This record gives sequence, C-alpha cells and structure tokens, in this order.
Amino acid sequence: MPNACPALAWFNSLTVSLDGNVGKVSLVEFCAADACSVRADGPVRIPETSVSPGAVPGPATSLPVTPDPTASGAAASGRPYSPFTASRVDDRTWKVSLMMRSPETVTIKAYSADGSVLAQREVQLDWTRVGGSEACGGPETAGPVRLVI
Repeated sequence: MPNACPALAWFNSLTVSLDGNVGKVSLVEFCAADACSVRADGPVRIPETSVSPGAVPGPATSLPVTPDPTASGAAASGRPYSPFTASRVDDRTWKVSLMMRSPETVTIKAYSADGSVLAQREVQLDWTRVGGSEACGGPETAGPVRLVI
C-alpha cells in the first residue's frame, strides 16, 4: 500500500552562535556547494521603473529581448535567489533556513559593514529530523555552529 505524505515542503534550520567582538558583524553568510544565503531580514530593493506616456507599445508591437548577463539568478526584488536565508536573531545569534536541503559540509562567514570577512569556518553538520516521518521526510535542524569573531 502506498504511503501518503502530507507535507509537500519544509524548511530545515541551523543556528549560528557568534563569540568575540560581535559588534562589528553586519552579515552572517551560509554557503553550501552550489549556493550562499541571502539575508532574510535585510531591506528588499524594489527595482525602479518609470514609464512615460506613450512609451508603452501597443499589443501588436514586438520588442527585441536581450538577456542581461548581470541579471542571472536575480529575483524580482533585485536580490539573488537562494534556497538559503540568514536572519539576525540577536547580536550573537543568527538563524539559517534551508529549503528542504541538509548539506553535510558548509562554510559560515561573518562580514563587517564594509564587506570584509571577520571570520570564516568550514563545518560538518549533523542533521536531526524534528518533524515529519522516516518514510516521508520532514524538517531537520543542526547546530548550533560556533563562529569566533
């Protein structure tokens, strides 16, 4: 008899704990083999668009489309897409959310406001399922990962 799985999608989570001079930390980034996190609690940049009267062509007009090589992987907000997000919980704690992924080896970085790397660490993660079932899968958690600034 087939097994029915009620959960179609979930987020895994990881906690990053910062030690040391955390006052300089502006961003914590989580990177796995194919992607790095985007900041979930940061400002969202809305693309600026202006349309002048008469500038919008009629429905029968075809416009040439030239791909913008810098726009690859960008979401409508102007931020790049990532299956990982990082958000500040408090001065010493960041939470990383991972869309149905649980990579074993990751790199965690802390950045200052000017973009310089304050600390970096590669870690092996042990994931523990905290919901769902063995047959269907479900949300997992790992950490906390300690990063010394």
